[in-house]
Amino acid sequence: MKPNPPSGLLPFLSISFVGAWLAMVPLWLDGLRRTSAAQGTPPVAALCMILMMLVPALTAFGLTARRHGLRRAARILGLARATPWRHELRSVAIALTIPLGLTAAGLAVAALAGRYSPAHLPGPATIAPLVLSALVSLPLYFGEELGWQGYLLPRLLHHGRTRGLLIGGAIWGAWHVPMTALGGSYPGHSVLLGIPVAVVTAMLLGTVIATVRLSTGSVWAAVAAHVSLNEFALPLTREVSDRLVDPLFAGPLSISTWPVTALAVLGAWQVHRRRGTAGAAPEPSGSHGRAS
Repeated sequence: MKPNPPSGLLPFLSISFVGAWLAMVPLWLDGLRRTSAAQGTPPVAALCMILMMLVPALTAFGLTARRHGLRRAARILGLARATPWRHELRSVAIALTIPLGLTAAGLAVAALAGRYSPAHLPGPATIAPLVLSALVSLPLYFGEELGWQGYLLPRLLHHGRTRGLLIGGAIWGAWHVPMTALGGSYPGHSVLLGIPVAVVTAMLLGTVIATVRLSTGSVWAAVAAHVSLNEFALPLTREVSDRLVDPLFAGPLSISTWPVTALAVLGAWQVHRRRGTAGAAPEPSGSHGRAS
């Protein structure tokens, strides 16, 4: 008989989803909607997205600290270092390259399909602002991953590793619906198309990020993978092209990247299966049917 599901899951999901919708209320009231990939992000939209990204971590930290105290909350959520700095930095470096590699392979698929046209390689003048933006935005990515990988993932592993990772990715995609419905990820496309595509994309990419988390035992590498996805892979896709890029067909969130990411997920599953439970990396605390 399976153990009872870990406690704290329903409150976390309820607060995180309600908080995401509340953060987007000003944009819904204003009638803002992205209708083209060329359309920028207004300041009010940027502020709403910042608030939305902080909701999962604040919720996770509040629920964990309430039960275990402030000092233990950081360790339980995976914020404290799980390995020596040397290994941690190596994990972060590897995690930074994964979304870039998947995106590059996906862009090759898009180019073969006539959906993407690379024009030049990015230079220092392109890379430097992206690095600065990534450093400034770093707290926001902890805002998501402390919630998803630090709090949610251990509780979903109650369903088994593969199923738990896929469920987590689906939840991640569904959580983005308030933003996706406003044209956030796929501007100019129908909501009926954008939302299902966003959920499938999140299931694939979320599984990759969660695998990074399980492999390292820390959310730092998971944060690095998320930063690489949003702060480097997405803008570089636009920067190296000589024409306007439709994110539905080219880029890390596109359907062109689905086959590549699916192969990566399958490969990670095969490696985990060969290693077996005894040889696998330690899973986050709270992953064996108990709450943290």
